[in-house]
Amino acid sequence: MKSAKLLLSAAVLFTVAGCQTINPSDQTLKERAEFALNTPVSKVANVRSDSTITYYTATTAKGEYNCQIPSGAIVAVGGMGLYQPTPSCLKEGQAIILQ
Repeated sequence: MKSAKLLLSAAVLFTVAGCQTINPSDQTLKERAEFALNTPVSKVANVRSDSTITYYTATTAKGEYNCQIPSGAIVAVGGMGLYQPTPSCLKEGQAIILQ
């Protein structure tokens, strides 16, 4: 009985630890950037992330865009697969306009 509890505890621990590194695939980033920009994306590059946001560069025929999208364990668990965040993209070199 103790070994079953130990095995179950280890499985839960590995599952929760794995959530820390959940990031969208390059294909998912490309599809969501195409939706946000309303133009085909030819390349996704420079993908990096902290624990809650994934940053990347999307290349289109109109130029390069710096994008960011919520990601990580909070989105994966909180969304339960129902929430698909849309990236926020700015043309490279464009200043952020606060309203």
